[in-house]
Amino acid sequence: MNLRPLLVPVLVLTASGGLLGWLLLADPPEVEPETGPVAHATNVQPPPSVNAERPTATPGEQAPFADTAASAPAPLPEDIRNVSPDGVSAPRVDGNLKRIEPSKRYLELKDPPIEPVPDGPLELVRVQVLSGGHIKSDRLTVTLAHIAPLDLEETCISRLGGKWPCGARARTFLRGLIRQFKVTCEKIEDTGPQQILATCNRGSFDLSKRMVRYGWADPTEDAPEEFFELANQAREKKIGKWQSEWLAELPRNDWENRPADPLPGLEDLEPEIVEWSLRTGPAVPDGQDTESVPAAPVQ
Repeated sequence: MNLRPLLVPVLVLTASGGLLGWLLLADPPEVEPETGPVAHATNVQPPPSVNAERPTATPGEQAPFADTAASAPAPLPEDIRNVSPDGVSAPRVDGNLKRIEPSKRYLELKDPPIEPVPDGPLELVRVQVLSGGHIKSDRLTVTLAHIAPLDLEETCISRLGGKWPCGARARTFLRGLIRQFKVTCEKIEDTGPQQILATCNRGSFDLSKRMVRYGWADPTEDAPEEFFELANQAREKKIGKWQSEWLAELPRNDWENRPADPLPGLEDLEPEIVEWSLRTGPAVPDGQDTESVPAAPVQ
């Protein structure tokens, strides 16, 4: 029997088994620790003294703490946490870091300067009605002067004991006054960034005066005397928020007491047709005496 063809496979299997056993039983090689700023940045944690000495800021002390953090010295290179993404080499830091102020361009983008609102007249287009006394155009919010408007969520009590949303109705009334027309305002004072108190007109009438006249707002203490007179008239008429219920009372139906109107075109008919239509007895042939015709029985 010739064993030469089997000799080579047996030798290969024996060598492979020995190599595999050596890899499994041999001790792994020792790995030397890495040195450099990257290793320090990834392994070193902030010292506990930094968190221990940091004061606990209350809500009212957040701004002073932010100023203290901005003026704090820059951390050491070995205390910096490596935030470089995978595949990007971190910059090599050799010396101490220096904290610098943000650029002027960054500050302008973060907190853009607010332009002051001119005194007027201001022409507002595409006006949005926020409530019964506040309107907005673009970034400018205007509070109508001389009136105390109803809150948007305010409700009024009706005669039936329920409630109806008079605040929302006041906003709807102001929307009906403005619609898509242009509004002209005269600034009285600034109440905040891009917020003013002003008197506004739509065309020839004052919006504040119309709101008081129709009972959807009360005049303020500094309002002209005419506003108080209009408010008293609205209260006497029970209009606006002074109405006793959601729907106004229906007009009186006096059609039953009116006289009946004549039929249209009746006077244009021929006289004989009119006489025939008004006759109550039976028809009498021509040339016959009406006395010989018996009367129609009463139904």
